[in-house]
Amino acid sequence: MSYCIRLGGTSEFVSKIDPTDPRCHPPGSVDFVEGWHHPDALTYGTFNEAKRASEEVWAIEGFHTTVEERI
Repeated sequence: MSYCIRLGGTSEFVSKIDPTDPRCHPPGSVDFVEGWHHPDALTYGTFNEAKRASEEVWAIEGFHTTVEERI
């Protein structure tokens, strides 16, 4: 079983989290890809790992996300 992070209310999933991206202020950026089975979507081995990553997305972007089981 694996988990991914979905941008709330969309079919977009986190594909990259860079907490140190200097081009943004404050530093950090998050990239998304479209589609439930997009190969570039980040996957996590446990719910807790995905939850920590979703909290990082919140801290960087302030976006509401949900952790989804990837089937």
